[in-house]
Amino acid sequence: MTKVLVVGGDGFLGQHVVRSFERRGYSVEVQSRRTGLDARDEAAVRAFLGSSKPDILVNCAGNVGGIAHTSKHLVAVYEDNLLIGFNLIRAAVGCGVKKFVNLMPNCTYPGALEAYSEERWWDGPLHPTVMTYAMPRKALWVQSWAYRQEREFRSIHLVLPNMYGPGGHFDESAHALGALVRKVMEAKANGSSEIEIWGTGRPVREWLYVEDAAEGIVLAAERYDDIEIMNLGRGEGCSIRELAELIADVARWSGEFFYDTTRPDGAQCKILDVKKMKAVLRWSPPTGLRDGISRTIEWFNENKEATKDLASFRER
Repeated sequence: MTKVLVVGGDGFLGQHVVRSFERRGYSVEVQSRRTGLDARDEAAVRAFLGSSKPDILVNCAGNVGGIAHTSKHLVAVYEDNLLIGFNLIRAAVGCGVKKFVNLMPNCTYPGALEAYSEERWWDGPLHPTVMTYAMPRKALWVQSWAYRQEREFRSIHLVLPNMYGPGGHFDESAHALGALVRKVMEAKANGSSEIEIWGTGRPVREWLYVEDAAEGIVLAAERYDDIEIMNLGRGEGCSIRELAELIADVARWSGEFFYDTTRPDGAQCKILDVKKMKAVLRWSPPTGLRDGISRTIEWFNENKEATKDLASFRER
């Protein structure tokens, strides 16, 4: 039986990746700082992989969050993500892992682009608001490429948009969708008629339901074997203003949003070109945004107590 190790497998994305692999009959092991493996410690990673001997290693670990989180923790975000990926790849090569699955955010694309097609991944600088998060992930591709040239190390590199869904992050440091769900539900509960949103509301973002993301990752691990990156998403976007109004409509909250334009917007548009994904995987994410938001709100209402104390410094 093929053995899969998911590092960060008890985090938001990781737990869904684990379940998707298990549904397909894989033997799956989960490790993270919570379970005792700090991937920033190279010796610890080497020792663990040497004893575990997984066939496939999926990197779902990272210091993650939205612009608010990243801007407050520039050094930690950069160093943590660089060390985690660097150590995992070196250990995977040394311990005979057959395939490494590297997951990257869409902010690894040049900041000035609006449509993200794979052949343009190197066509410009990163957006400054996400540089310390995006650059370490991009560096992992270079590291993997070098090992492929010298040691025939197999790895795939998947670029994903912002994710949302059950088990997600809903605090102030979360990406916009999770933070907006929390704000709307709290406003509804408290009888508030106004909600503040950072920025102008004009930036366009793509959102991928987390269960769809997990399924796509497993399919890619099975069907894709090229060092070149592949986008994984729906290929559709909406503005932050449209997103807020959709969440309010699904939640049946009739208040108003006001926008703090002194806060940063980030890149103006981030939408993935997913033609390659559809051709290679013969699959598209099935969950539409309205349906996904409805499921997310339902999960939030059932688990609101568990979401109150989320820390802004996380590993997923």
